[in-house]
Amino acid sequence: MTVEQLPIIHVSGAPFARGKQHAVALRARIHEAVRRQRQSCNDVGMRHAAQQAARSWHQLEAGFPNVAAEIRGIAEGSGLAPLDIYLLSGFEFFESAPSSGCTTAACETTNGAIVAQNWDAPPGTERDLVLMIHECGDNSLMMVTSPGTLGWVGMNRAGLALVTNDLMLDVADHGLPSLVVRRSLLGHARTSDAMNAVRELGHRSGRCYLIGDAGGDIAGVEISPMIGAHAFSGSSIVHTNHPVLAETALMEDIEAVARVYPSSRERLRTARRHSIGCRDDMQRLLTDTTGKPDAICKTTSLREPTQTAFSIILECGKRRASVCPGRPDHGDYRVFDFDFATAV
Repeated sequence: MTVEQLPIIHVSGAPFARGKQHAVALRARIHEAVRRQRQSCNDVGMRHAAQQAARSWHQLEAGFPNVAAEIRGIAEGSGLAPLDIYLLSGFEFFESAPSSGCTTAACETTNGAIVAQNWDAPPGTERDLVLMIHECGDNSLMMVTSPGTLGWVGMNRAGLALVTNDLMLDVADHGLPSLVVRRSLLGHARTSDAMNAVRELGHRSGRCYLIGDAGGDIAGVEISPMIGAHAFSGSSIVHTNHPVLAETALMEDIEAVARVYPSSRERLRTARRHSIGCRDDMQRLLTDTTGKPDAICKTTSLREPTQTAFSIILECGKRRASVCPGRPDHGDYRVFDFDFATAV
């Protein structure tokens, strides 16, 4: 896949209108995503997931009405039920969530934070990605998104950026799906405010978020639904798919990590050998193939059948996003200014 094949979708207006525009642009691909999701799960598992989503939907409408309205807009535009769309953004509702290992990094600079990620997923996932640009005044944001979902990672107009890693910790039958959490956190302008918010939210599963802002502040947080959010900081941070804090490590499902993300500790050791203090450093980190195929820049392998589906570098001070579909060692980054319209 070449970088020119990454669709760029502009939506604008109120949440419902943006959702409907999203669906109109990607209707066939949303139907295909729903079909694949249903085929990937047996009837019992699908009923269980739908019940979980229905219970969570009430919490979403009460606490995050704008997100609920956007989902209703996607449903309206695609001719599907809101819960069908919510399930696309709620992989935690399913007992066996899809594997998507990642390597994330953040660093402070005098021109604002830089936050970055290689997002790994099963081969072919990159064909379903779009760059979704939400034009809604001060709340505008840019996210890499799959059709019908709320989006994976991105940055808002204020310059707050977020990337994330899956962690194999405890799970809960209540709380918010992580894609809802991500959209909630991107409603803030400063890292400190986002970190305060993440502590107050209920979470369904283990997760790590790295957050940076235009002022240069960065922070990381590991989340266990049972024991809550635990923060860490530094002038630079790297992370993969296992907890690095003692508190959250107690909740780790070690056997699951060894089965699903066997390269996690190797990728972290490699990442820690990098000195990151600028965009070029970040790009060198993300293109590192040490230990390939199970490297930071990942190729699919028998023991870990995922590969880098996209790479992203978010420069918070410049409100600029660089996106490379597929492996960044084989592709080019396309750079977008944060006027949400101009590629440079």
